[in-house]
Amino acid sequence: MKTQEELRAEYDRLFEAEDYAAAGKVLDLIEPISDEEWLKILHSAPETDEPVPEFIRERSRVLDAILAKRGRRAG
Repeated sequence: MKTQEELRAEYDRLFEAEDYAAAGKVLDLIEPISDEEWLKILHSAPETDEPVPEFIRERSRVLDAILAKRGRRAG
């Protein structure tokens, strides 16, 4: 019997391979995780797996400054 971590890895592999039927069967074998464990995973995950170009970061800073002057926040 595979561990839960191995099952999750197998699910990810099958999903990436677009074998959704097999991924669904593996998903049925995975035990649900607690809210606390989910939040821990969520908070430790990177914001994005793609680097954000500097010009987008700059535009975001400009937008934040404009909204701050108006007493609002982006989000």
